[in-house]
Amino acid sequence: MKRILFEGSSSEEFIGMLCAKIREIVDSSKQTEQQEPEVLLTRQETADMLKITLPTLNNWTKAGVLTPRYLGRRVYYRKSDIINSSNR
Repeated sequence: MKRILFEGSSSEEFIGMLCAKIREIVDSSKQTEQQEPEVLLTRQETADMLKITLPTLNNWTKAGVLTPRYLGRRVYYRKSDIINSSNR
């Protein structure tokens, strides 16, 4: 095992700095966990939200207006993308 020598500070000061850094890391990880998860909508839910038909949704996807997300063989759309596209 390697030993690391810290000069100029006592062991209590080092432990205090280490604890402060650990608290900072834990707090930042809690903030990222509290962010809202990504909401995925099915094709039908997306069409209903935009008040369009499924063929229109397909055309918009082909035109690049909306970006689909694939999970297996299923197609989903991010709700945030839908909201942003309707604000255009």
